[in-house]
Amino acid sequence: MTFLSALLAAEPAHEAVKAAAHAAPAAAKSTGPLGDIMETFSRFGVDKPHLIVQVINFTILAFVLYRFAIKPALGQLEERIRQAEQLQIDRASAEAQLAAAQKTAEAKLVAASDEAAKILADARNSAKAAIEASRAEAQAAQTEVIAKAKAAIEADRVKMMNEVRGEVSRLVVDTAAKVLEQNLDDTLRGRLNEAAVKQLAR
Repeated sequence: MTFLSALLAAEPAHEAVKAAAHAAPAAAKSTGPLGDIMETFSRFGVDKPHLIVQVINFTILAFVLYRFAIKPALGQLEERIRQAEQLQIDRASAEAQLAAAQKTAEAKLVAASDEAAKILADARNSAKAAIEASRAEAQAAQTEVIAKAKAAIEADRVKMMNEVRGEVSRLVVDTAAKVLEQNLDDTLRGRLNEAAVKQLAR
């Protein structure tokens, strides 16, 4: 016997219950609180067999709705919530990584700036030291050149003075010999040379 045939078979019984309820209202009133509830439902056209059928129908409908509509919707909602939470976590992680990368980049920039300043200072110091060394070397070379030039000039002067002295001595001796018209001996010639050298030395 199917559910529909049972429902159709219960329909005459339902009509009989209605007739009995109308025929004996006093008997229904005497059944107590349950009777009062059933009487109240019967006034609205709801009797016990139909109420049971409606409860069963509602239970089946609620199960079907929960199984095929509400539960999948709740599952999708939970999945969306989980994805949103994961997105929040990923976003927080990305922001933390970005902040760390910015700090690292700033630290590297500061280190590179310090390194560049150090290299520039070292280059300036090296250039200054090279300039000072070149200047000292140039001064030493200049001093050496001047000393060599002075030594060469002094050697030339000494050589010229010796040559001049020799020539003057010879001229003095020759002149003295001509003036005196005699040949000078070696002793007199030596004394004349010494006298000429002394005069030139003054």
